[in-house]
Amino acid sequence: MRELGPDLSLTRGGDGHGPSHAPLWRRAASARARDLAWTTLSPPLLDVVPGAALARWPAGTLEAWQHWLEGADPATLPATIDELADGHAAFSADADLDPANRSLRLGRHAERLLHFALRHMQGLSLLAANVPVRRASRHGVRTLGELDFVWRDLASGAVVHWEMAAKFYLMAAGGHQPPRAQDFVGPNLVDRLGDKLGHIVHRQLPLGHTSEARAALGHTVDRSEVYLLGWLFYRDGQVPAGLDTLGIAPDHLHGWWSTLDAWAARAAARPGLRWCRLPRTGWLSGALVPEAGTADAGTLHGLLAQRFADPGHDRGWRRESPVMLCELEPAGPQAPGWWRECSRGFVVPPGWQERALARTEEPPRAGAPAGQEDA
Repeated sequence: MRELGPDLSLTRGGDGHGPSHAPLWRRAASARARDLAWTTLSPPLLDVVPGAALARWPAGTLEAWQHWLEGADPATLPATIDELADGHAAFSADADLDPANRSLRLGRHAERLLHFALRHMQGLSLLAANVPVRRASRHGVRTLGELDFVWRDLASGAVVHWEMAAKFYLMAAGGHQPPRAQDFVGPNLVDRLGDKLGHIVHRQLPLGHTSEARAALGHTVDRSEVYLLGWLFYRDGQVPAGLDTLGIAPDHLHGWWSTLDAWAARAAARPGLRWCRLPRTGWLSGALVPEAGTADAGTLHGLLAQRFADPGHDRGWRRESPVMLCELEPAGPQAPGWWRECSRGFVVPPGWQERALARTEEPPRAGAPAGQEDA
C-alpha cells in the first residue's frame, strides 16, 4: 500500500498557469478548455477491460486535436454546466447541435464534450450519436438501448461504436485482496464500478452488433469499445496493492476520502494551503480558484460539521452525502490572486463507511440504469 502525497492525485498535471508540459486539462485558463481537454486527453481509468476493448483513437488524432485546442477561442467551445445553469449556452457555437445540451448532469456534460470533439477532430468522421435501438414485435416497439457514439476511421474505413462514461468512485476498503470492482462505490452508494462495467460489457457493447442497430445506423459496426474516464478515491490516500488485477491503469486519476477528523488532521499537516468545496459541476478537470473562493481549513471544518449534524428531517441527504473538497496552492507569479488544485477528495459523514461496506456486498440493483447513478 502506498500513500498519496499532496500532489500525487494529479501527477499527470500542472497548474492552471503552469509550465507548458503540464496537461491542458490543468493549465488552460478557460474552464471550457480544461473540461474539454479532460474529456479527451486525460488518462483512462482502466488499461484492461475483461471481455471488451478499450477505446482507441486513430493515429495522430489526439496530437492534432491538442494543437487545435491549445489555440481555440473559448467562446467557440461548449459552455460549462454553470454557464448552462445561468442561461449562457448561447455562448457555445455548437449549442443547438450537441446532444443533451441543456442537461446539467455531469455525465451528460462529459458526453456533450466528447460529441463536440468527435465532430471537430481530424482522422475520423462522426456518423451518429445517442442513437436509440428499437425492436418491433407483435406486442409493439421496445427500446433495447442507445448507442452513445458511432464514428468512421478515415484511414481504415472501420466503423467504431463507443460507449462512454465519466465516473467517480470511492474504494470502500474492506480488506479484500486482491481488491474487487464492487469495492468501488459512488459517493451516494447507488453505483458501483463492477456493476457499471458489467452493464457496458454485457448489454451496451453487444447492442452495436445487432440487426436493429444496423438498421438504425445504416452501417455495420466493425468494433465496439469502452470509453471510460474519471477519478478513483482511496481512504486517507492509501492506494492498495493489486489494482492491476482489476485492470485499473497505473496512471489513473485518483484522490482521497476521509472522515471529518481525519481530513482535519490532513489539513493541519499542510499549513499555508487553502481549501474550497468543489461543486459537482467542477468534478472533471483541475480547479483554478480565485482567492475569494477559497477558505481556511478551520472555516470549512465548522461548515461540514454543521452540515453532517443537520437535524432537519428533510435534510437527510445533507447529513448522508460526502462532500468533495479541493486542496489548493498558490498558482504562481503569473496568476496572482489565484489558487490551483493540488489534490482533491471526499469528506464523508458519520456512518458513511459502514453503509459503503454493506453496499459492496449487495447484489446488483435492478432498475438502476447506467448513467442514472452517482454522476
